[in-house]
Amino acid sequence: MNISQQILGLKDEIVKTRRFFHSHPETGWFTFFTTAVIADKMTKMGYDVKLGREVVDPDARQGLGSKEDCEKYLKRAKTLLNDEQIKYLDKMEDGLTGLVADIDTGKPGKFVAFRFDIDGVDVTECKDESHRPFKEGFSSDIDGITHACGHDGHITIGLFTAKMIAENLDKFKGKFRFIFQTAEEGTRGAVGMEKAGVVKGVDYLLGGHIGFQATVMKSIICKTDKLLATTKFDITLTGKSAHAAGAPEEGNNALLAACQMALNMHGITRNAKGVTRINVGVLKAGEGRNVIAPNAYLACETRGETTELNEFMKNECEKIVKGVSEIYGVSYDIKITGGTSGGNSDEEVAQIYENAAKESPFIDNDKILTELSFGACEDFAHFMHAVQLQGGKSAYLMVGTTLKAGHHNSKFDFDEDSLLAGVDVFVRSAYAINKGDK
Repeated sequence: MNISQQILGLKDEIVKTRRFFHSHPETGWFTFFTTAVIADKMTKMGYDVKLGREVVDPDARQGLGSKEDCEKYLKRAKTLLNDEQIKYLDKMEDGLTGLVADIDTGKPGKFVAFRFDIDGVDVTECKDESHRPFKEGFSSDIDGITHACGHDGHITIGLFTAKMIAENLDKFKGKFRFIFQTAEEGTRGAVGMEKAGVVKGVDYLLGGHIGFQATVMKSIICKTDKLLATTKFDITLTGKSAHAAGAPEEGNNALLAACQMALNMHGITRNAKGVTRINVGVLKAGEGRNVIAPNAYLACETRGETTELNEFMKNECEKIVKGVSEIYGVSYDIKITGGTSGGNSDEEVAQIYENAAKESPFIDNDKILTELSFGACEDFAHFMHAVQLQGGKSAYLMVGTTLKAGHHNSKFDFDEDSLLAGVDVFVRSAYAINKGDK
């Protein structure tokens, strides 16, 4: 099985596919077009595709947008899809996007899953001749959304890894699953898919990202550790308005309560068991300078080196909200808008990645980094944590690529040759785990 030669033969198609998805970005739970196109391609490759409630628990979703936006982006998707693709929208209901695609060799082996994220970010792409996507005609077709994090590349790596496995299925054993996850940005999508059982029974879960700390071509980071757990939540406070001079004692000041909460949350004692983080990123309150503020809103997030540490931070925040609300006589509502688990990659899978990288002509041996502390959040960690809890193995890699600008920047772009490296390493890793009998 000459993996690298087959991939080189697909290079033009790989680049074309990445640019196609780059041109039509979607965000969050509104990835209707993206899901339908992937479903159509995977079905034609011979995969068994599952959509909607089969792969997403509707009640476990986090950070949903408005019904109006959902309808808006569904209508947009319908204008972009052809007759073969549009049928897949029927199962997506009110944003149940994302999909799972399975293929079985029919020979006993391991159950190997891959996860690839598919959503863009809320950024308007640069419209300047110095920006390659704009100059070469494949920039975003909509203002306010672009693939400024590389997920268009991840979709492409996933599709061509799937293609390589399907077209060489006789050389493999076991079962393969491809999880195309929506709403990774804001860490909103993994929980809903995991609750639907998409990683149940998985022996090995593989995944990764282009760029981030891997910013040199032909490089790779094989073992990413300290993926932080996180919880994103909004706090809404309801107080009582009153004249600030004439009857201040009749009011219940939601603004002061919000300020007290923010200060106290940032003062939470750190934990000796590992890294923790807290941030109140938004605080809005009040209606007028001479009115006791009857309302307030805070947008917050906690993070922890482990799921347990993040839970500690979240619980402390909830105690503060409850206590301060009682003191100031305001009512409160806490809404979870996103979150994911934390954890570390398994050494066994990291070694598989490293061996694959050493065999790959698209990776230089002197640019192989065996491990790195991430120190940030990634929705993959929720799947990884679930697989590890059931006795499976998982690791998160980073494929090196040169970046024209940082992730989530309007001028973000990457070297498309890195896509070949991503496909090559994943296919070799799958082969190492599930190499068929000669």
